[in-house]
This record gives sequence, structure tokens and C-alpha cells, in this order.
Amino acid sequence: MSDLKIKVNSKKGLVRDIHISVPSNVIEEKRNTRFAKLSKTAKLPGFRPGKVPEKVIRRQYADQVLQEVLSDVLETTYMESIQEKNLQPAGPPKVALDEYVKDKNFSYTATIEVYPEFDLKGLDKIKVEKPHADITQKDINAMMDNLQNQKGTWEKVDRSSKGGDQLLIDFEGKIDDVVFDGGTAKDFAMQLGNGQMLPEFDESLIGVKSEETKTIELTFPDGYQKKELVDKQALFTVDVKEVRELKPAELDQKFVQSFGIKSGDQKELMDEVKSSMSKELEARINNEIRQNLMKFLKDKNAIEIPEVMIHQEAHAMQKDWMNRSGIEDPKEAPPLDDFNEIAKDRVHLGLLVSELVQSKEIKLDPDKVKTKLDELSKTYPNPEEIRKMYEQSSQLMDQLNSLVMEDQVIDWLIERTEFQKKEMEFKELVNRS
Repeated sequence: MSDLKIKVNSKKGLVRDIHISVPSNVIEEKRNTRFAKLSKTAKLPGFRPGKVPEKVIRRQYADQVLQEVLSDVLETTYMESIQEKNLQPAGPPKVALDEYVKDKNFSYTATIEVYPEFDLKGLDKIKVEKPHADITQKDINAMMDNLQNQKGTWEKVDRSSKGGDQLLIDFEGKIDDVVFDGGTAKDFAMQLGNGQMLPEFDESLIGVKSEETKTIELTFPDGYQKKELVDKQALFTVDVKEVRELKPAELDQKFVQSFGIKSGDQKELMDEVKSSMSKELEARINNEIRQNLMKFLKDKNAIEIPEVMIHQEAHAMQKDWMNRSGIEDPKEAPPLDDFNEIAKDRVHLGLLVSELVQSKEIKLDPDKVKTKLDELSKTYPNPEEIRKMYEQSSQLMDQLNSLVMEDQVIDWLIERTEFQKKEMEFKELVNRS
């Protein structure tokens, strides 16, 4: 539309106001065209189809046609304007319409945030830490102990409770002398020190014996899962039925065979355990490298981030949280603001990775996409069905392509990185959050 008038004003940060004026004759031409089409199809009482006088058509459909025309003009002129001015909106526009006056130019303002323009820094000298750990016999023994504990049994003991013990209890909780919903349980098994209960509840049961009754007073903290209980004081009466101690499983032939080793050979089990630990260690090291490289990129490239993108990402994270939690009502989900910080980091990193892909012309490798799909499919009992599901869904394939492209970016960075070796113990490395 050659006679379209467009003016762009830069506001704070990435915000741009696009003022657009559409000539009145353009609006009128579109209205006439739409009325002409309507006159051929309109059905009104007392008239044959296609025989309704134009005056009647204009009177009957005036408001409808005007709204349709203005909506169409908004969409087409907005797209034309951002293309003409080489603007890259980071999200949908906020549109403010001027009052429409017949035979006057139609004007409106579209407010957008644009993608930030920047050149990546720090790629000429990438230095990050690369953790290293050896798997010692001590580590293997500790893992064997864990396996024995996992298959162990809880046995009643005649002593005071201590951290790590299991208690079999009945409890009743009251707020203002009234039992509250979810505040009672019978034959409840809890392990001291594993975070199963509130810290005050847990700590109060250190040192109790079987058949002892304990009274616990506590206040539900901020962030407690049941929001209606936050800051409420509760009084619990706890009947300790049993104090139990974990008895690890015996490291015998039967124990070894329970892990699928038919020979029952303890050394064979240890070899498998070490192999599994090696894979876990490799995965952890690769993950640490990935995190360190992404942190390096972010630290070297502080950029402006569109608020609209942060909001969109936070909303997507909230929705994902709801889906995983089986919650449909947004009022029951954490506030959107709770996701903002992580959302900002994700958008920041996404913009940097996107710029790296474009500026260094990193092309998606279809063979790596195929390999990734193979790996993913094999984790399910029905791999062929999973493969078909992905191949028939453009959304799922887009997600898969994004994962592969991120892997390719990491590979590109690794090839140009000077790693600084950081010695760690196996346990410390694999248990890092």
C-alpha cells in the first residue's frame, strides 16, 4: 500500500511505537467491495437472494462490514509496516485505535518490543572448568551399601530413636482445637531426617521410644503446599508405636541374583555397578560442561531481553507445571511471577544460541536428528509407535530439532574451548544439584 504513512518512535529499551495512517479512500474501496459481494449472497425477508437493493444492504450490514474492513486493514497494514521498517517483533502488538471518522484517514498505533541486536562476545577465547573424578573402590563399596539398604528390611528396636530410623506412628493435628483436613493418620511410617515431614515435626521425634506419646506444636511455614494452612499454629498428638532400624540385605548369592546376574557372582555385580557408575559420571561431566558453557555465554553477553518473551516463557512454564501436577485451575498454580527469573534466563540463553546458530551458520544435521529419535524411542517399550508419533507431529519434531540444534551448538563451543581441569570426588560430583 504505497500511500500508507508509517512513523516509528523508539521508546525505553526495546519498545517501539508504530504510528500507521491508512488513507480514507482505501477504507472506502474495501467497504464497497465487501458490500458488492454481500449483495450477491445476502438473504433478507421479502427479497430473492441476490436481489436485495444496495441501500438496504448498506443499512443492514453497515456496522458488520466496517468492523470486518478495519480488522482486515489492521492485519495487512501492520505486517506491511514492520516489513517496510525492517522491524522484528518479539511478540504480538498492543494496538490502540484512533476513533474512526468516515471520510477521514484511519489511524492507529501498534506498540511492540523488538528482538535485541547484538554481536556475540567471548567466542575468541572460551575458558571453562571441566570436572574430573575417579571411581575408587570406596565409591563402589558405598554404592553396594546403598543397594543393600534398598533391599533391606526395617526391624523394631528397643531404644531411643535417632536420625535415619523409621517410626510407625498415629498422629492427630488440631488448629484452634479443631482437627484439620489431612491432619490425622494411622499406622504412618516416616523416616527421620529424609524431609518427609516438616523439620519441627521431624526433630521433635528424635529420642522417642516405642509406645511413647509426644505433643508437637508448630507453625506451618510460607510456601507450604496447602496454602490455607500457611502461618497457622497446629498442635499434634503423636503416638509412637514402633522405632525401627534398617537392616541391610545380606550380600549373598540370592542378593546378587536379584539384580539379574544368574551366576550370583559378587564380582560380576561389582563390575556392573562400576560400569553403571562410569556412565553416570560421564553424563554428569557432560552436563556440567554444558552448564558451564551456557553460563560462560550468558556472563559474556549481557543483553536487553524483551519482557513479552519472558512473560510468554513464564506462562508456558506455569502451564507445564500445571500439566505435571494434574491441576487445571490456574488459581491453584504458583503465581506467574514465581517463574519469571528462570524464564528470563531461558529466554536470554535462547537468544544467544539463536544468534550463534545464525552468525556461525550452523546447519541442523538430519543424521543427528535421526540418531536422537532412535535414542529417544528406545527408552519406551513400544519404540516404533513413539517414532511414528514424532514423525507425524510437526510440533514434536520441532522440539526434537531444537534439542539436536542445542547439542550441535554445544559441540561447536567444545571444539573451541580451553578446559580447566577441576578434580573432584565421585560422590561430590554426581550429587551436585
